[in-house]
Amino acid sequence: MGLQPHDMDDLIGKLLAGEATEQEQQQVAAWIAQHEANKTYFENLKTIFDNAGASNMATDFDTDAAWTKVKHKLDKTKVVAMEQRTQISTVWVRIAAGIAIFLGIVYFLNNPITPANQKLTLTSRDSTLQNNLPDGSTAFLNKRSELAYSYNSKEKARVVKLQGEAFFTVKHDSENPFVIEANEILVRDIGTAFNLKAYPEKDTIEILVTEGEVQFYTLYDSGLNLKAGQQAIYSKRHKMFYRIDKPDTNVLAYKTKVFSFNNTDLKTVVALLNEVYNSHIVLANKKLFDCRLTANYKEDNAAIIAEVIAETMNLTLTRKGEELILDGEGCTTSQ
Repeated sequence: MGLQPHDMDDLIGKLLAGEATEQEQQQVAAWIAQHEANKTYFENLKTIFDNAGASNMATDFDTDAAWTKVKHKLDKTKVVAMEQRTQISTVWVRIAAGIAIFLGIVYFLNNPITPANQKLTLTSRDSTLQNNLPDGSTAFLNKRSELAYSYNSKEKARVVKLQGEAFFTVKHDSENPFVIEANEILVRDIGTAFNLKAYPEKDTIEILVTEGEVQFYTLYDSGLNLKAGQQAIYSKRHKMFYRIDKPDTNVLAYKTKVFSFNNTDLKTVVALLNEVYNSHIVLANKKLFDCRLTANYKEDNAAIIAEVIAETMNLTLTRKGEELILDGEGCTTSQ
């Protein structure tokens, strides 16, 4: 059986984080060689990852040594149990997803649809969700997101209304444009893969293009045309578009589970890990908030990452119920 999209995302993430085995590196290389689009997708993600992680700042932290220590202790700690549960859960989730996909195929074979009545609503709550859209495009929803897809036969347009965040891989069709509506913002596909973040309670709407090109605009402003590797935001309050010179690779962390921290304060690091994993990592005192961390992580368990951070920064990690508490005297190294 061939690799599924989420499997390849995992392998690419491990490769970019420097954790892929020789066999996994060969699998990625073979996948890239299969199609020019695969090569473009990989190179765009690598460009974003490399640019966001580039820094001339020196650090005395030895992340590799920290990983070695943590992995040596895994067989003797409760973290292993958590990781095993995560892996087992992942297996059952993928089995369930496979059954759902099979039943979906059976349904659509027996109930063919025409462009005039293509409709689909997707809602994610406390976990992410990936699904195919009726036109063959795919959407990967972050938590607390909702998507409504419909085909407008009068205007010959595929329309998606989004509240929340999602990564789209669009099946391009010049005769039936793909347009996303998020508040007053519109995104028009020009053969594309991109991430759109548009939570109603937030003032900004953010977009990151990983492949192809999009138009990022409103009905009253032609906005910006963005190509692969480019990122922009729109301020609802000021009605203004802004390009971001240095894309944030962690925008895709909820999907790829790849984290790239470049002289990032520990408070921001912990907040992102808690958001992605629904974890409860806590900094015990404010002296730790502004400690700076430069490191890359690719892991499916927040507890393991927390322990690596503790080893890296000479902190203690203790458990209290669901909380993972990082404590220490603050930063003794200037990052």
